[in-house]
Amino acid sequence: MARGRGLYLRITEPDNLLLAFRKAVMGKADRWEVIEYRRDLSANLVRLRSALLSGEVPVGPCRFFTILDPKERTICAAPFGDRVLHHAIMNVCEPELEHYAIFDTYACRPGKGLHKALARAQEFIRRYPWYLKLDIRKYFDSIHHEILLQLLSRRFHDRRVMNLFELIFGTYETSHGCGIPIGNLISQHAAKFLPGGNGSLA
Repeated sequence: MARGRGLYLRITEPDNLLLAFRKAVMGKADRWEVIEYRRDLSANLVRLRSALLSGEVPVGPCRFFTILDPKERTICAAPFGDRVLHHAIMNVCEPELEHYAIFDTYACRPGKGLHKALARAQEFIRRYPWYLKLDIRKYFDSIHHEILLQLLSRRFHDRRVMNLFELIFGTYETSHGCGIPIGNLISQHAAKFLPGGNGSLA
């Protein structure tokens, strides 16, 4: 089967890396790490591409902080260079994941989002007298790396793409072999396509 093959070289393409930078910088242009990265943008993107092509991609360290709204959560903020890498990966891999999303998944999806989700919820409210509201306790913390990677490997048959996923997920855990960071772009996409999320990789 050819699903997900040939994606790695597309991730490394200079135009994709530049697009990844532009996405990563949105809403963060005045932050010092962004200013520093942009100051030597061409060289930074060349270094990232060289690291990807060599298979030696440095990641981390992350910065952690706690938010209380709507509930207490620990956010893992990757360094800006890592966020460029995450966007570069998802620019190429997100369309592959989209094939397996159920219709009523709205987070981090093109053409969806909060307003579409609210409109859909209102449609259901008008059609049905009851609804169930629930939340999976510490969902991101409970995700097992091995299971996640097995599911992703069904969709991505390029070993180098899987190596990137392993590298990124392997830098974080809340217990042995478990947990993906809240605040990480790739985590947001992976979590919603797991059984128990809003879509399915299974």
